[in-house]
Amino acid sequence: MPNVSLTPEQQQFIEARVASGRFASASEVMRHAVRLMQEAEERRERFVAMLCDVSERADREGTLSAEEVDADLKAVIAAAKQRA
Repeated sequence: MPNVSLTPEQQQFIEARVASGRFASASEVMRHAVRLMQEAEERRERFVAMLCDVSERADREGTLSAEEVDADLKAVIAAAKQRA
């Protein structure tokens, strides 16, 4: 495992999570944190892809109406809620 430098506050945070019993070790806390970061990055990438799709659609079809933008945003929000 790579050597990781943490601030005292970060170290205390990790130690508190282990002491609470929620995690068995500091390594488990770190794995959980990395997993959350991976999920956040995947959500960001999907959001950027959706924005690109909408932009390409607007380029093909011309300016989108407010109703089309609203429908697209509602679809994105609904998809995000299903993944949560």
